[in-house]
Amino acid sequence: MKLKNILTMVLLFIVLGTRLYASQVTVEMDKATHTTEENLNVNVTNMFGDEKDWIAIYPKGSSNDWENVIHWSWTGGFINGSMTFDTLPVGEYEVRVFFKNSYNLEVKDAFIVLGSEVSMSTDKHQYTVDEGISVNFEHMSGDSQDWIAIYPKGSSNDWGNVIDWEYTEGLTNGQITFDGLALGQYEIRAFFRNSYNIEANSSFTVADGLAIETDKNEYNVSENITVNFQSMQGEINQDWVAIYPKDSDIDGSNILLWAYTDGSVNGSVTLGKLPVGEYEVRAFFNNSYNLEATYAFKVKHTEGNSTVYEDGENGLSPNWIHVTGDYEPIHVDNDGFNSNGALALVTEWVYNTTNLALYYLPLENTMQKILEMDIGGLSNFHIPNKPANQIGYMSHFAIGVGIHTTDGKRRMLWDSFLNHQNVDPYRTTNEEGGNVWLYYPSPVEHVRGFFGIDIHQWDHFRVDIETQLKILEPDNEVISVDYLFLTGGFLDNIKLSSE
Repeated sequence: MKLKNILTMVLLFIVLGTRLYASQVTVEMDKATHTTEENLNVNVTNMFGDEKDWIAIYPKGSSNDWENVIHWSWTGGFINGSMTFDTLPVGEYEVRVFFKNSYNLEVKDAFIVLGSEVSMSTDKHQYTVDEGISVNFEHMSGDSQDWIAIYPKGSSNDWGNVIDWEYTEGLTNGQITFDGLALGQYEIRAFFRNSYNIEANSSFTVADGLAIETDKNEYNVSENITVNFQSMQGEINQDWVAIYPKDSDIDGSNILLWAYTDGSVNGSVTLGKLPVGEYEVRAFFNNSYNLEATYAFKVKHTEGNSTVYEDGENGLSPNWIHVTGDYEPIHVDNDGFNSNGALALVTEWVYNTTNLALYYLPLENTMQKILEMDIGGLSNFHIPNKPANQIGYMSHFAIGVGIHTTDGKRRMLWDSFLNHQNVDPYRTTNEEGGNVWLYYPSPVEHVRGFFGIDIHQWDHFRVDIETQLKILEPDNEVISVDYLFLTGGFLDNIKLSSE
């Protein structure tokens, strides 16, 4: 072989060995605006894959010099993945990506931190035809091209759906008044920097004289909901009011609570209690399903109740973060063993010893410290949109949480392998990163088909995080439960409770 050809092949090998792909690196914050109370979630793709690739947060417009770094972390060598940084004060920032311990910027994404979440509301929930609509807003970004618009309720943010709109003229807090509208249901929506990315919205109705509202805007789950109404038609035992999930269809199957108004034109009716959620009370005339008026309200939990983060019904929570592994979170419908659907996180094993899959779910809960979920329960299944031989298995997996404590951050992990090996809870510290891990045997078996466990049996996983923390750190206390992490499993009804 000629020397020239040999040198060409060597150079080609060096180039290919340096980087085996040509896809563009991408980095993106999970949202463009954050509050000072929110952690920062960053998603990246097509990294180099070196253990010292790194990601950092800088003030917007600053140089890449080390003294400007606010938060940073090695990637550990992943190609595609996510990471979470701590909160920041109010300001404008950029997340930046670097390869191989260098300061050569690969890609960046800008975001802002505001003092509080954007809030916006109309001065009334219901207007008459041609009555002016006043909109109050707080915590806009302050850009001269922030804008607020009125849309038909449920429509997309496309410009063609805008009924009326105004710039906020750089105000962060203020009020805008729009001209009156025809009968109908509408939404007021807020946008930053001339974009179509919605920051906040609020619903209202234009009705012909009828008024309906609940006696409170927010209830606890232990409270009955009382509905006040004016200007009903007064049809004896035919006019009626009902509570629906917010934005649901008027179909009767969506009715949660209801009552006739007993022929009263003005009055009130008490309908009962509801679980945590967002709802609407709706008024109808003469036993029809023709919507006459609506009013939105919320039910929130109090200490002693539960917050459900994933129930597997009607699809999965959009908040799941897929860090590693071959498969995204999968929604499994009724297979004869579970009537409401469930979550499947497919494990990815190497040589039957190492599980590479990892999934995160933000929790951010300072009130409730008991972690619960149903595990197991489903047979192996065909993975959607994959060849017939691609099967999801209930392989062994682990359950963990990331928490803030009075002594700093902790990661707690429950693993039934520790049960198998009669291992007591133990504590480890990563000296380089300062990470403290707390390991525990699991209260239930995580492997189906072994040790006499019925493959179709659902077991209830329940741990008191505060109590478990004190087993290894008796003087420590939980401040907040920040996130759940799992390496696989068939799961349902994931929640945090306080008793």
